[in-house]
Amino acid sequence: MSSLVASKYTVVDKIPLGRRIEEIKKEKGGYYSTAAMSRRIGFSEQTFRDMLKARREIYTFELEKIAKDLKLTAGRILQEDSYKQHMGLDSLLNGNERTKTMLQQALVVSSELVEKAVGSTERGFALHNLARVMYLQRQYDDAHTTWLKALEYAKKIHQEFDDKRLLKVVSANLMLTYAIRKEYSNIGDFLCAVEEMFAEDHDKLGLAQHTRMLVQMERGDCESARKHSYLALEHFEQTENDKQIGHALINVAHFEYRLGNYSASSRSLSDAIKKVVQYEDILVVVVKEYVKSLVKIQEYDTALKVVEKYESVSREYPDYWGKLQIMKTLLTDDPSFADRISNDSELSLNVRSLACKCLMDFYTKRDDAENALKYYKKGRTYASSPTEFYEEEDY
Repeated sequence: MSSLVASKYTVVDKIPLGRRIEEIKKEKGGYYSTAAMSRRIGFSEQTFRDMLKARREIYTFELEKIAKDLKLTAGRILQEDSYKQHMGLDSLLNGNERTKTMLQQALVVSSELVEKAVGSTERGFALHNLARVMYLQRQYDDAHTTWLKALEYAKKIHQEFDDKRLLKVVSANLMLTYAIRKEYSNIGDFLCAVEEMFAEDHDKLGLAQHTRMLVQMERGDCESARKHSYLALEHFEQTENDKQIGHALINVAHFEYRLGNYSASSRSLSDAIKKVVQYEDILVVVVKEYVKSLVKIQEYDTALKVVEKYESVSREYPDYWGKLQIMKTLLTDDPSFADRISNDSELSLNVRSLACKCLMDFYTKRDDAENALKYYKKGRTYASSPTEFYEEEDY
């Protein structure tokens, strides 16, 4: 037998070896109590306890004895036998490209790792990774159910070892799947637990308030949803994460707009632009919403300057560019902008329909029945909503 010292930590989950052994012992039941095991493998009970609490090193030959009694291999305890699978799974999940074939392969690997897992930490993280794959495959119900299973292990290792790593990621992902599935039964207790466990973590507290906002929005309580959007913003501002703060400002603006507080909406969106200026895909959304709010408070000159300032950026996102061009017709009293959009086959049918509604409104207000009818008929080929174009929910 070798007298070399065994690794102090497992190679995948990076937890102390003694803790790993303790988790497996507890999972296997009373036959594997510290006293019973120490007698079988020839250690004094105190020596074994010192090993488990990392007060004493564990030698390789000692780990072999422990593993044999647990009916495992030393490599299984150290997670050496699953390291390559984990590395492969990480590559599949974190790569820049995820094809259907790759995700199917990831599902096979993550399922195998769940079957192989022993001990609370390994089981919890294995379930978490399986849920991640399900989520990427848009199997949101399965992902949610699997994260709920992982949550039980996360709570256990937090309680027993004061380790919040799994609890943090699982809680965040569950808030996401609750929102996507719009199934909020029993969410109140879950959110209260999250807020209690992460009382100093502004990121998690912000996510909890964001989820409460979505619950109220789903219930049609816009006023309560606005309140929670502001509370989420307060927490996210403490994280100094500009992208997250920008999203929170967008949510605040959304509810202010829906409640008719257009000045407050425009102020939030003006602040949001500063936070997301480097994230162009978010920026174009903010700009479009900002212009809408400015129109509502009749700040037409400012709105036109915003459209023109971000015109080159918005061109990279054709539908958003198209919507801003439609607004340009309203701001300049020039129908040519919307007309070009109505004829642009590169744009979605929805945007072309909005352009036709804009032009129908434009010519109706000028008693030009011929052109109003022309764009009415043209718009009918794209869509059939009679509402004013810039009040469309998806505008």
